[in-house]
Amino acid sequence: MRIFLLFLLCAALASCNHFEFSPNQSFDRLSLKDVNATNLKKLGTGENDDTVSFVLTGDTQKSRDETVKFCKAVNAIKGIDFVVLAGDITEFGVLKEMLWISRTLEDLNPPYVAVIGNHDETARGKEAFLHMFGELDYSFVYGGIKFIGHNTNSREYNFNGQVPNIPWLKNELKPSPGVTGYVAISHVPVNSEDFDGKLIKDYTSTFAETPGFLASLHAHTHNYKLFYPDNSGIPYVITSAMANNEFLVVQIVNNKISFERVYF
Repeated sequence: MRIFLLFLLCAALASCNHFEFSPNQSFDRLSLKDVNATNLKKLGTGENDDTVSFVLTGDTQKSRDETVKFCKAVNAIKGIDFVVLAGDITEFGVLKEMLWISRTLEDLNPPYVAVIGNHDETARGKEAFLHMFGELDYSFVYGGIKFIGHNTNSREYNFNGQVPNIPWLKNELKPSPGVTGYVAISHVPVNSEDFDGKLIKDYTSTFAETPGFLASLHAHTHNYKLFYPDNSGIPYVITSAMANNEFLVVQIVNNKISFERVYF
């Protein structure tokens, strides 16, 4: 009888669509893989695109219903090239949370990419992000603009002076053929207590000293904010949380950047 019951249990588990053995899983057989690289391949380089338009959103944590509405709202806007999710995909760094949001965002017409948020680094969230999206620091070029996604979750590394990785940023910001402008994208902004205070000056001056640097884009605080941390004139912009039914449309034309708040 015990053998028979064990057989029934195994059969039931095998027949299930999905069985999560632990909230600390970093991937399973239903997980997506390398979403950023796959979507950037779909995006292409935009060589002939003289108007770069993209959506900036963030903090989808606990907001799956709003994310469904978000996808419909973005799809209704013409001319959006891609979407950027600026971190905190999850609340607890759980694989199932990340998978729910990622599967929902597949309904977007334009491709999307993500950077890691501080909540995504809890539990096994970092490993799940690496598997599902890819590297924590990466860059791509579209329409002559280099977009630099990077990790600014300093608190999760005990403010060890290495996050954000400024030497890596400096290297990414070196002049390169075909690149006319630069945009940095990360989760935690420099005006947050979660950003390593010892690195603020080096971080902002790195951007200020880069010819063609257009903006530093973030999420994390759950509310829209435009601010200037120094006298360089470079805008630092925080997008609202998904739960607030708001996102930003960012447009770059002739190396001039603009921001439009959109409510849905």
